[in-house]
Amino acid sequence: MQACFEAALQTPDELYYEISAKSMGKRELLLIVGFVVVGAAIYQLTAPARPASEAGFSVGRIVDEIKREMRGRPASAELTANATHPLPSDVSELRVTLRNSPVTITGEDRADIATELWVTSNGVDEEEARALAGKAHLTVEPAGPTVTVSVSLPPEGTQRVRLGLRVPNGMMVSFGPTNARIEVTGVHGVELESARGETLIRHIKGRVGVTHRGGDFTVEDAGAIRLDTRGSDVRLARIDGESILQMEGGDLRAADLRGPVEVDSSSADITIEDLQKARGPLRITAVGGSVSLRGLAAEARVDGRDADIDVMFDRAAPVAIFNTGDRIQITPPRDGFTLDAIANDGRITIPDVLAPQISSSATADDKEHRASGSVNGGGPSITLRATGGDIRVNARE
Repeated sequence: MQACFEAALQTPDELYYEISAKSMGKRELLLIVGFVVVGAAIYQLTAPARPASEAGFSVGRIVDEIKREMRGRPASAELTANATHPLPSDVSELRVTLRNSPVTITGEDRADIATELWVTSNGVDEEEARALAGKAHLTVEPAGPTVTVSVSLPPEGTQRVRLGLRVPNGMMVSFGPTNARIEVTGVHGVELESARGETLIRHIKGRVGVTHRGGDFTVEDAGAIRLDTRGSDVRLARIDGESILQMEGGDLRAADLRGPVEVDSSSADITIEDLQKARGPLRITAVGGSVSLRGLAAEARVDGRDADIDVMFDRAAPVAIFNTGDRIQITPPRDGFTLDAIANDGRITIPDVLAPQISSSATADDKEHRASGSVNGGGPSITLRATGGDIRVNARE
């Protein structure tokens, strides 16, 4: 009776809010159940197709799958697969199309291709990780004179791949765009159309042609090289034929370039050593950065703008060096040469040991300085022109 009396005394608004508060918990529960049902339906619609043995609706299986996704894939496993692939007799080129996977290629005296594929995969447990790693598939597919190598991976989980190839040493090897480490040894030639990261190429009979962006790039013992880089650290050694290099940023350290050399650089530091065997000619155009040549003994021309140029001769040769906005420094050869140097808005420094053989002069306004003469009986002409920079001729030790 008391409860009825108190209820009668409540206003309609108070009675409404009390009823609402009591029913709120039920509505929230219904909303949560609804979200779970909708989520389960969406998962069922978007999940990969199941085997026939697992078909049908199962709340328990849905819950297991949700738990699986929430746990992630903390386990990992690694598998290695080795195989040998015969080649048609007319195949002469190998093309690799792995973008993000390290590749090592070794040329050998053989007629087939031996492959070694390392795959690491994650999984919810070690069993699943190993199963996913086993789904990685290596394809070696001949098509005319070219054999293509590629790897396909399962959509589940995350896999990391490394590939090793042993191929006939007469093959030409080419790569599609790649961001991973590349190492190639002992084949006929190499072409990389767009490479990033560390690249090591050695003992190549023919030509190496590469476009490289960032990272370390090394070529040792090659027949010839054509290189286009941006922001790369380039190391070259023992190139028998021509070396044609286009560089933007980064640096070049080269030694024992024996054929013609052509370098076009912007904001790059160029150092070429052991040029005694170079057959020339050598052509360098540098905007910014620096140019350092050691052991020069063949015909050369260097054009610089705001580049620090330093040349040490091994033997006299016809050489012309032009620079604007920075200095020219040379260490002349021991044998005879003829010096012809002009500095506009700069000065010329001649060592005392050479001064008796060189005449120097300056204009009345001290804007232009000249130095010329035949040294040690004369010989090939060394022509130096600097605008807005000094010219310095060092004495040999």
